[in-house]
Amino acid sequence: MARTSRGAPKSRSVAGPTLPPDPVSPLRCEGMDRIHGVFEGGGIKGIALAGAAAGTMRSGYRFVDVAGTSAGALVASLVAAGYDAAELRACVCRVPWRSLLDPGPEMRFPGLGRHLALFRRRARYKGDRLEEVWSELLADKGVHTFGDLRPGSLRMVATDLTHEVGVALPEGLAAYGIDPGRFPVARAVRMSAAVPFVYEPVPVVDQRNGEEVLFGDGALASKFPVELVDQTGAISVVGYRLVNIDEPHAHNTIRGPASLAAAVMGAGMRARESLPTGRFEHVEQVAVPACRDPLDFDISGEEARAMFDGGHDAAVAHFATTPLSS
Repeated sequence: MARTSRGAPKSRSVAGPTLPPDPVSPLRCEGMDRIHGVFEGGGIKGIALAGAAAGTMRSGYRFVDVAGTSAGALVASLVAAGYDAAELRACVCRVPWRSLLDPGPEMRFPGLGRHLALFRRRARYKGDRLEEVWSELLADKGVHTFGDLRPGSLRMVATDLTHEVGVALPEGLAAYGIDPGRFPVARAVRMSAAVPFVYEPVPVVDQRNGEEVLFGDGALASKFPVELVDQTGAISVVGYRLVNIDEPHAHNTIRGPASLAAAVMGAGMRARESLPTGRFEHVEQVAVPACRDPLDFDISGEEARAMFDGGHDAAVAHFATTPLSS
């Protein structure tokens, strides 16, 4: 397992509000059509992607292999760990989303704090809390490292910022002298989701030469990583892509490095959603609506449920008119 330049995050509970039971029972896996799933990035809008995954399960499909980038990696990891439709809904509603933006001490200073954070930490937030929460969620399913999963069932993209290359996780870790099977899934998710200037780059030590390599957001290399799943076999590939629904365009006033960094962050996460969906010959694409700033993590449990249910309903409606077979 890779050593890092910082200690392991301190454990805290993921406790949240007590929720009523999901009124719809999840489908059992027996007899369900098999598919591969690909989830793109999108910040807090990943809640809608989780809803779409649940809607897909409710429509009679079972995920075999899944892949994702950034927020899509968070969703893919839960699916690969074995969360079913009802569990996904309960999960996203109890996650303390606001706490995932964990500021360093510099942010205590109004105005100047964000500049200090970018200078000292290369980002506004640390990312420790994201890894803590996802470690707990995965541990609830007995998943800690990639060795706890079926080989090839979960893949994600991170970007090696030091060498300017995209890396497919977990197998790409072997190039750094790291055993992929022993690497923590939650750490890989954090690497894939480390949006530049939002979260600190994740340091990983190359075991061959001792070099510290910094990893960041996988969307810099591939926001919609369909290349990570087999598109030539008998199993259908379904891709989940976010779309803007009546969402006003942002207007950024750029005066200096901090405001420019904020504009780059926002554009990198949402600009693609304003363009027509690209064509992928062997990928069935599900449009997932979500109207929220990707970095607005100040979301209540009720708002999270609404976003989740919107993604769920979009997937159910899609498969009602476009059934698949494998």
